[in-house]
Amino acid sequence: MVRQRTVNPEHALEGFLQGALWAMLASGFLAAALAGALDRPSIAAGAAALAGRLVQITGLARFKLPRRWATLATACYLLFVPADYLLISRHVITTTVHVIVIAAALKLLSARTGRDSVIMGLIAFVAMVAAAVCSTSLTFLVLLMLFWAATLAALGSAEIRGAMRGRATAGGIPGIGGRLGLMTGAAGVGVLVLSVALFFVVPRTARVALERLMPGVQHVSGFAPEFTLGQPGEMRRSSAPMLHVRFADGEPRTDLHWRGTALAEFDGRRWFNSPRGETVLRAGASGYVQLVSDDQRRRLGPRTSYEVVQHGGSEYLFFAGLPENVRLNGDLLVRTPSGGVKLPFGENQVLRYAVYSYLGAGAALDESPPHLSIEERQFHLRLPPVDGRTLFLARAITAGESDDDARARSIERYLRTHFTYSLDAVESDRPDPLADFLFERKKGHCEYFASAMAVMLRELWIPSRVVTGYLGGAANPLTGWLVVRASDAHAWVEAWIPGQGWTTYDPTPAGESWSGAGGWWSKVGLYLDAGETFWQEWVVGYDLDRQLTLAFHVGQSRRLGAPWLERNWKRLAGAWRQAAESSAWRGPAGKAGAAAALALLALAVLWRRIAAALTRRRAEGGPAEAAQAAHEAARLYRGMLAALHKRGIEKAAFQTAGEFAAGLRQSEAAPLVAEFTASYHALRYGQEPEQATRMAMLLRQIEALPR
Repeated sequence: MVRQRTVNPEHALEGFLQGALWAMLASGFLAAALAGALDRPSIAAGAAALAGRLVQITGLARFKLPRRWATLATACYLLFVPADYLLISRHVITTTVHVIVIAAALKLLSARTGRDSVIMGLIAFVAMVAAAVCSTSLTFLVLLMLFWAATLAALGSAEIRGAMRGRATAGGIPGIGGRLGLMTGAAGVGVLVLSVALFFVVPRTARVALERLMPGVQHVSGFAPEFTLGQPGEMRRSSAPMLHVRFADGEPRTDLHWRGTALAEFDGRRWFNSPRGETVLRAGASGYVQLVSDDQRRRLGPRTSYEVVQHGGSEYLFFAGLPENVRLNGDLLVRTPSGGVKLPFGENQVLRYAVYSYLGAGAALDESPPHLSIEERQFHLRLPPVDGRTLFLARAITAGESDDDARARSIERYLRTHFTYSLDAVESDRPDPLADFLFERKKGHCEYFASAMAVMLRELWIPSRVVTGYLGGAANPLTGWLVVRASDAHAWVEAWIPGQGWTTYDPTPAGESWSGAGGWWSKVGLYLDAGETFWQEWVVGYDLDRQLTLAFHVGQSRRLGAPWLERNWKRLAGAWRQAAESSAWRGPAGKAGAAAALALLALAVLWRRIAAALTRRRAEGGPAEAAQAAHEAARLYRGMLAALHKRGIEKAAFQTAGEFAAGLRQSEAAPLVAEFTASYHALRYGQEPEQATRMAMLLRQIEALPR
């Protein structure tokens, strides 16, 4: 006789409750770790505690950490806190995080009572809030959903356990059904409110406040509008995407410097900019902010158009080459004296803008005047007291060079070949970190190389400044976007060269590539980035412009497809009659095919009436339809310019669409471009929606031209 194993319902429910609490903790901990809110010691301690708790829940090992031991271990660690601060964390916030993580890990391994379960739930919630401060990514949203699912499971199982023990835990309402109904409704409202707060509000407020109150807390690679040499600790790489860039010609370029701003003042340790006169730039009638003079726009040379989606909350915009025009949602930008362009009202968590840039020789961010004023020259030559050996080194490197550009190239080459790139920890007690870099360590990260070159140039009476931004990036073939990560943050130098203006020099040697190790993990990263790009573009950044794009694409498909049906419905009807007489239509599959064919023919026959109704409705659309038409016209025109670019034909920035078409008289594309331009004007300014179909057909013909 087989004995059936009996299961204690309350014991099974308790296991389910503990599993739900563990899932809450795991999702909160993983979200905080991926968002960069935890360092390596915290991640190691938390992972070990979660693994131990999982072993306890599953019964793989029967052990419980006595509460007395947990209390004693917490007290011992509190005695270790000063050593942690001085030797490991070296910062108050990091030390506090270590204390919280250790205390939470010990509580997790010694939990027994319902009170302990409540504390674990609160710990999980705090971890999720910490992750929300640092992230609005798709990964965080997935973990947030898992967290709320585990939370609802824990609340429901706790309520059922209370009912089994005879306690009414939901406000004293009698009956398990009423109590669960009240709890479900309250939990649903709470989840909605807290999700909005955690995903949309907290990341845009708390992180900015933290950076304002305690700047420089995290020594993580990334753009900074100022920096200090000799900061303690190891600079940590971060894979967080800072920029996503899509080029008009569809070919991502990984060799460009993405300039944020230039730092002109140096006190021996810190590069910064004091508040000086800034210029407010306004958008013109086209919606673009012009950043250069008309003479620069007429200058011959290669140019490119690209779209940037900027993350990370920086107030500065990032450009490649010399940006001539930029378009974003607002109509105001601020130009700094150092050539930076930033938002007038501070940071924005996710920013999208389109740029038209000049990439010819000597392209720096700001349009250099023919001469540097005496005040500006003296400003970019100022130095604090520096080590006397620096001047002798600069003179030795540049001996025999006849002009400033040759001297700058010599210093650039010397630093690249005689020094080593490194992210190792730096001792903070050095009185002169730059001299320590030049004459002792001879290794460091890009900020040291840029600082050394800028100081040596100033010692030689060559005006210079340090530039911060990003370098390179990685192309994602799944999306066609260039991904620039925090680990691509970079610093380089601009020097004033007579006859050239501000000229770019990069003295940093090639360092370790940190794009994620390669192999299968690199491919996984590309898929994750593709999902993240889709999420940011169509969910987080789903604004009116994106809605009009999607709506007009649907409308364009309708305009292209339905006329084809109308022209060919007789041919389709004949083919349908012939097929109906054959045996292929017999059976379920044949009947389904016949029904589909009949529906297609009905749509073709009724198309004129449907199109007339849609035309009447469009006439009542007003400004929204006009904006939609203008957006689609601009999109198709950009497609034509990209097709001509591949065939060696470039449109100058100062030319109107009509002037550009008239200037192509000797080109094979001239008649097509002229007709395309006429349809463009009719669609954009006359709101004639049928012109979109004509433009799409002409674009195909232009793309078919030989290169």
